[in-house]
Amino acid sequence: MIQRIGTLAQSLEEQLVKLLIEASPQDKREAMAGHGDGGFLNGPAMKSEGRTDVVTSQAQVDDLLESLGF
Repeated sequence: MIQRIGTLAQSLEEQLVKLLIEASPQDKREAMAGHGDGGFLNGPAMKSEGRTDVVTSQAQVDDLLESLGF
């Protein structure tokens, strides 16, 4: 059952990514096509300077998960 849920989640993620790519402007699609792993970049998608709602280190991630009970 858990394996089926994992497969479903992976399939849903792939479909959502395809939808986002199809809905993106043509110039952005061409720019993404030049990158290695299917055109996706790794790393944060936003600048964290001056923001308090973005975690910037593993320690902050650990604190956040701990506060949520994990």
